[in-house]
Amino acid sequence: MYGRILLKDMETQVIALLKKLVSIDSAYPNEGKIIAYLEKFFEKNGYKTKRQKVEANRYNLLVEKGTGNKSILLYSHVDTVTAASGWTDNPLTLKISGDRASGLGAWDMKGGMVVNILSFLRHNPKKNKLKLAFCVDEENISKGGHILANSDFMEDVECIISPEPAFFHGNQGIVTGRTGRAVFELKINANPKHYALYEKKYDMNFFVADLVFRLGSIYKNSHDRKQFVFVRKIDSHSLGISTPQQMTLELDSSVIPPYTNQDIMEMIKKEINWCGLKYNNYFKTSLQYVKRETPFLESYEVEKKNRYLKKLSESILKNTGKKAVAYFRSSVADENIFGSKGMTVLGIGPTGNNAHSANEWVSLSSLKKLYNILNNFLEIAR
Repeated sequence: MYGRILLKDMETQVIALLKKLVSIDSAYPNEGKIIAYLEKFFEKNGYKTKRQKVEANRYNLLVEKGTGNKSILLYSHVDTVTAASGWTDNPLTLKISGDRASGLGAWDMKGGMVVNILSFLRHNPKKNKLKLAFCVDEENISKGGHILANSDFMEDVECIISPEPAFFHGNQGIVTGRTGRAVFELKINANPKHYALYEKKYDMNFFVADLVFRLGSIYKNSHDRKQFVFVRKIDSHSLGISTPQQMTLELDSSVIPPYTNQDIMEMIKKEINWCGLKYNNYFKTSLQYVKRETPFLESYEVEKKNRYLKKLSESILKNTGKKAVAYFRSSVADENIFGSKGMTVLGIGPTGNNAHSANEWVSLSSLKKLYNILNNFLEIAR
């Protein structure tokens, strides 16, 4: 299926292209086959493509059309998670049942990717450019997103549209911000006390219990905004029959604007210091980010007066008859990379269910609505 796309029957084209994309196993870090397919697809449709190296044998794919000194970018990630247990059908074979199209990645986010592709093929930009980016590793640590965000390809991009799954508000919803996330490693050390000399003030477990309770003060919850810190992993080490000598905790966190991951670290340090005083600084601590190859994702939020947000809202009203709902999302994605750099990034996706789970599906009618919304937006957002 490398031939030119005919846009007379959009629904047929959506199903055909979605069927093909779902059939290609692209669970990270094995996205090579789907990148190669997309590369040939666009070449057959008359477009030049560019591979953007992420690491050995892993590439983003970039496509553009039009001329001018500014552009709009339609963004997709090509990777999925591995198939979860419990699928009733082959996860790599698209199954149509009424309005539902089921398959691995159908909702997250190959359905949205299809809409991006067909919208790109249909739209003829005037006085500006229209760009496509297909990135790897979003479901992992966003290696592809970081490479893209820091590349020359992004220099003239004024707005990024990402059709990630619509978890809330359906085709009316516009994601205008996301929480940030970081994972910290806390190491606690002390001189162990023999079992016979036990006292609570030497027991590291009580220190940790107090600290975990104190971390609750970081919690904030206002509508879609959630900020918190929780213990995701804990390890304790003792020498023989004695109190713990060392404990290591991994602290997972969510942060909302205007705070940053570094602000969260300082909040955690404040609570550690408070507990330290309570225990007369008997326990020695060190706090740092868990080491990984890419930076942790920072929070962001698009201003309500943003012109592209207004244009997308107009398109939603025109094509659905309902007002757009701009909302903040308490989860992270590649959008965080762009948004935290000050770029306008807006999320609007199809409806569906079971992302990262068995029997994932996307609504075909919502893909059609998304296609109409996106194409109208491209026309009025010049």
